[in-house]
Amino acid sequence: MSQYFKQLQSELEQFKQLSTSNGAIGFFAQEVLRFHSVAGTILSSFKADKTAGVDERYITHILSRSLMENYFWLLYIFDDSATRDSRYEELIGSFKRDYNKLLNEPLLPHKDKYEPSDSTWANAPRAKDVNSMLAQLKNDYGDRLNYLYSIYRVTSFDTHGKNLSNIFQTVFGKTSNFPILDIGTAFEYVANQYLVILASLKESNEI
Repeated sequence: MSQYFKQLQSELEQFKQLSTSNGAIGFFAQEVLRFHSVAGTILSSFKADKTAGVDERYITHILSRSLMENYFWLLYIFDDSATRDSRYEELIGSFKRDYNKLLNEPLLPHKDKYEPSDSTWANAPRAKDVNSMLAQLKNDYGDRLNYLYSIYRVTSFDTHGKNLSNIFQTVFGKTSNFPILDIGTAFEYVANQYLVILASLKESNEI
């Protein structure tokens, strides 16, 4: 395990306590716990660097994608304490819209097993895309953020499962493959940023 990931592990009890909080802080803590679980499994079970094989990539890239998306949400939400609550409400609105769409899917069985949605949720504001969220950030994260955004884009493409050698052969007329990403380095950056957010909350006496 890398330096910042180990530091994050040492704060797990704090995150577990915070995970029962309401609002943005509770979301932050629960996502850190999810990140620790998913990223920790990847780091302990797979090669998480550019030496990984294609079969490993099928798992590590796809699992990493949702971690990257919530990472960008947390950067956006915690960028400024003055806008934290309103930006968290954007996340809640996007959930309502997506959940309502799910329950209105004609082929979804056993809808009575789900929590019902409210008809007004269909009109909830659309969430910003990642590019739009990043454009709102005040701080300059430099190459680190660019690197993680590129991983988000590649893993998003990977999630669709069409990056097989057959398709590459058909499209490009030659044997080729999609790049293997250094997922472990990405996780180190994410863990570091989560520690920064935690330290900021402690400094402001919010926790």
